[in-house]
Amino acid sequence: MKNEKTVYIVGAGFSANAGLPLQSGFTETFLKAEGFKKGKSRALMPPLRKFVSDTFGFGIDADSSLYPQLEDLFTTLDLSANSGHNLGRGYAPSELRRVRRILLSRIIRMLHTEFLSALLSKERTLPLKRLVQFLDNLSESNHQFVSLNWDAVIEGCLDNIQSPLEPYYSPEIFPVNIDDDAVVPQVRSKRPLLLAKMHGSINWLYCDCCRRSFSVPTHNIGSLATQVLKEDEVKELYGEERPSRLKCPYCAVDLSVRLATFSYQKALRAPLFQTSWLEAEKALRESRRWVFIGYSLPAADYEFKCLLKRIELARKNRPEIVVVTKRVDADPPRMTLAQKSYIQFFGKKRPKFYTNGLTEAAINEIL
Repeated sequence: MKNEKTVYIVGAGFSANAGLPLQSGFTETFLKAEGFKKGKSRALMPPLRKFVSDTFGFGIDADSSLYPQLEDLFTTLDLSANSGHNLGRGYAPSELRRVRRILLSRIIRMLHTEFLSALLSKERTLPLKRLVQFLDNLSESNHQFVSLNWDAVIEGCLDNIQSPLEPYYSPEIFPVNIDDDAVVPQVRSKRPLLLAKMHGSINWLYCDCCRRSFSVPTHNIGSLATQVLKEDEVKELYGEERPSRLKCPYCAVDLSVRLATFSYQKALRAPLFQTSWLEAEKALRESRRWVFIGYSLPAADYEFKCLLKRIELARKNRPEIVVVTKRVDADPPRMTLAQKSYIQFFGKKRPKFYTNGLTEAAINEIL
C-alpha cells in the first residue's frame, strides 16, 4: 500500500497564527511584563534587566528595538556557565544559571499567557480560526508533527476543540496531572497524534534522578514556570515562605524543566530530547510528504537541518516538499529569504510554495 502519511514540520510562524510572536517580535512581547502592575512575570524583570544592563550596556530607558537578541543572551549564559567560567567580575557560573532560570520562567509564562489570551478571546482572529480548522481535520493515521517550538499551541487547540486526538511525544514521555501540587500519572484516553518536539516543551517535566520525563496538561503550565526556579529563588521573587514543589511520583525528588534554548550550542543529550529526535526521524523516514509551516530553516538549527538532509538522501524515493510561508509585501512580489533557503537546501525544482500563510487553499492542499 502506498504510504500517504504527511509530516508537518512547524516553526514560529505556525504558532504566530495563535497570537504568539515571531522571532522578530519576541523581545517586544517579552519586555511587556515591565509594564505590568502586578503578577509573577513582573517580579522576574528586575534581575533580567540588570543582567542585560551589566553585560550589554542596555539601560532601562534605551530603545527596546535595540535590545539584544535572545540567541545572544542564551549563548552568552550557556557557554559561560557550562564551562564553569565567570562572565566578567559580577557573574559567577552559579549566578549565570540563576539568571538563565529566571529568563526561562518569563518565557514560559509569556508563551502560555499570549496563547491563552488569543484562544479565549471573544473574537478570534482569522489566522487562529484557520489554525483550529486545520487541527480539527487531522487523522492520527495520516498526519504527524515535528515541532521546533517550545509552546503548547497544538496541545491547547486540541484540548479546546475537544478533539478525539491527544499529543503523543514519545514512548518515554508519560502524561501526568498536577493535583494539589502532586504529580499524578495518567492513562492515555484518546487516540495518539505524534508530536515530536525537537527542543523540548513548556509542558514537560524531567527527573534528574530516575531520568523519567512527563507531560502536563496545558492548564498546568503555570506551575512549571515556577518549578523552573529554585526554592530559594521563589522565596526571593515572590515572598513565599514554603513554596510548593513538584516531585517525581517515583523517586520523590524535585522535577526540573528542560528546554533546548535559543543558543547556537543547544544541550540535546537529555533522554527526553533523544527520544523525541528518534520519533521525528522515524516519522520523516516513513512519510510521503514533508510540509513545512512557518519554519525558515534557520542556521542555528544546524543539527536538525543535518537530520533532514541525511534522511532525505537515505530514502529510495525522496519526499514531496511543501512549504507554507508568508511573502513580504512588495511590488512586484519578490522571493523571501525563507523561499531562498528552501530552494538552496532542497533544489530549485523540489519545494512547492504557498506564500499567503495558512489559507483555505493551503489547508486543502496539505491535509
